[in-house]
Amino acid sequence: MPERKKPPKVTKKTVDAIPGKRGRGRPRLCRYSEILGRAQNYRRIFTEIWGRLSGALLTAGNEQEVTEAFRSKAQPYTNEFVPRLAGDILAVLREKKFPRKPRAQAKFLANSLAGRPNVEARTSRDICAIGLAKEKARSPHKILRKEFYVECSCGFKGPALDNACRKCGAEISLLPELLSGFGLL
Repeated sequence: MPERKKPPKVTKKTVDAIPGKRGRGRPRLCRYSEILGRAQNYRRIFTEIWGRLSGALLTAGNEQEVTEAFRSKAQPYTNEFVPRLAGDILAVLREKKFPRKPRAQAKFLANSLAGRPNVEARTSRDICAIGLAKEKARSPHKILRKEFYVECSCGFKGPALDNACRKCGAEISLLPELLSGFGLL
């Protein structure tokens, strides 16, 4: 058999070489849960201080005035927002869609700043909207009690009450049986 002139082509990557790789599009720069948590924190802060801060902040024309507004009106939260986010705050305040009502203004600013500096203000608001929609869609109900069907050594056969036999009160203990390996079958 004649030898090959070219060596066989070696593939560097197989189709399923990277199991955790995301699909198409750009990779995320920040986790959504971080943005949602920060937005919730910022909403709480801004609803608390917006009455004092809004007048000075809405009239601010540059980053220095934004910084001064925070230093004079919102002293405990100054280090959280300025000077790091002063330019972003000013940009959000100048947006065309900035709301007119005070409560909506505080929420809008908080949701916009939650993703900075990794995510743009608009994207941050979109992420917050998705998170709030998921939270709203979640069922308000909770499991109050779970029951097992038991066969007890006292002779009772039926559903358990609060993880115990209804007749004698013997508690259901799954951990020792699972660890020892008997009593389950």
